[in-house]
Amino acid sequence: MPRPLGSVNGAVALLWALLLCTWLGLPRAQPRPCPQVCRCPFGDAVQCSGSPVARIPSLDLPANLTHLLLFRMGPGALHNDSFRGMTVLQRLILTDSPISAVAPGTFDDLIKLKTLRLSRNNIPHLPRAILDRTLLLEQLFLDHNALRAIDPDLLRNLANLQELFLSHNQLASLPVSLFANLGRLKVLDLSGNNLTHLPEGLFGAQAELQELLLHSNQLASLDSGLLDSLSTLVRLELDRNRIRSIAPGAFDHLENLSSLTLARNRLEVLPPGLFLHKPQLTQLTLFENPLAELPGVLFGPMPGLRALSINGTQLRALPRALLRNLSSLERVRLDRNQLEALPGDVFAALPRLTGVLLGLNPWLCDCGLWPFLQWLRQHPGVVGRAEPPRCSSPDPRAGLEFWELLEGDPWCPSPRGSPARAPGTTEVPCISEPWGRVQPVASGEESGALRLFSAVYILLLAVQAIVTGVIVFAMIKIAGLFRKLIRQRALF
Repeated sequence: MPRPLGSVNGAVALLWALLLCTWLGLPRAQPRPCPQVCRCPFGDAVQCSGSPVARIPSLDLPANLTHLLLFRMGPGALHNDSFRGMTVLQRLILTDSPISAVAPGTFDDLIKLKTLRLSRNNIPHLPRAILDRTLLLEQLFLDHNALRAIDPDLLRNLANLQELFLSHNQLASLPVSLFANLGRLKVLDLSGNNLTHLPEGLFGAQAELQELLLHSNQLASLDSGLLDSLSTLVRLELDRNRIRSIAPGAFDHLENLSSLTLARNRLEVLPPGLFLHKPQLTQLTLFENPLAELPGVLFGPMPGLRALSINGTQLRALPRALLRNLSSLERVRLDRNQLEALPGDVFAALPRLTGVLLGLNPWLCDCGLWPFLQWLRQHPGVVGRAEPPRCSSPDPRAGLEFWELLEGDPWCPSPRGSPARAPGTTEVPCISEPWGRVQPVASGEESGALRLFSAVYILLLAVQAIVTGVIVFAMIKIAGLFRKLIRQRALF
């Protein structure tokens, strides 16, 4: 049976009355005027700039703030009363301000803090227990300061920390136990420091780390076992260091790695199979290293790798099977090396290849290059022409672009369409195993021996022809004498 309309209206009126009484009975905070040097976009958020750092307490900021942004403040030090009473503050961003010192206890009241950003402040030192009360901290930005050292216990209570940025300081070393309690860390940025060595066990607790940025340091080597605990790592940046050696198997446990940068180091050699177990890799840079040679087996299957940069090295040749497992490659940079020739089938296993840079190499344009030029003829749009590959020698072809060599009559014809080989060069048959590598073998002695053998062989053929002719002539004469003798007997 439907309820009478009057009863419904009465209930609604009673509800509104209760809500009104409740609202009137609540203690309401009186709005506080926004400080002159600040903006107050929300009731619990304030932005300030211009005032000296030391005068932050005099700004009379509300204690119930959840977000506080301070930037381009005047020089000074942070004191233990700078943020006193802000027990509900969740985000504190203090950047681009010259901070001469941070007093012990400065952040003790910030027990709900989740983000602390102290970037670009030229901070020279942080007290040992400065972060002991910020147990809920998830993001810590200490980048672009003047830190020369970090106390081993600075981060001991930050079990919830997920992102740590220590880049662009003056750190020369790190305590081995610095990250021991950071089991939830996902991003660690140590780039732009003066680190020369990373102690064994430094990353032992980082079972969830996804990004490790170590570029722009002074690292000289990558030791065995250093990265073994980082099975979840996706991004590893090691470029712009002074790395001369990488231990065999250094990356073997990085099963989920998708981006690896090793460019601009001092690598002369790479261990065989260094990238053999990296199926998830989509970015790899090796450019601007003094690499003199590459092992025959370097890459395993990488179905997601689209680009490979091996330019700016000292490479004079490439193993024939180097790119065999990289079937998804679309772009390859081999410019600015010391390459003189390439195997004719070096790119044969790359069906998706759309761009190759080969310029600024000392190409030797003799018959040994002809098989690769034949491949180039069949793929005219693949090799980039902004810096076209040019012949360095021999003199008749020096300065010519590869495409000019393909015009007109063949200068190094191949019999029956088979690939030509350089004179005096013996080619080892291709081996089907991935570690097989074809190597050209040639020497001046072999070339001279071949010429001598050819001359002797031709001479023998000439002598044989003369002897055969003499024998035939003699037999003809003897046959004529026999016929004459038979006729004379018939007459008598």
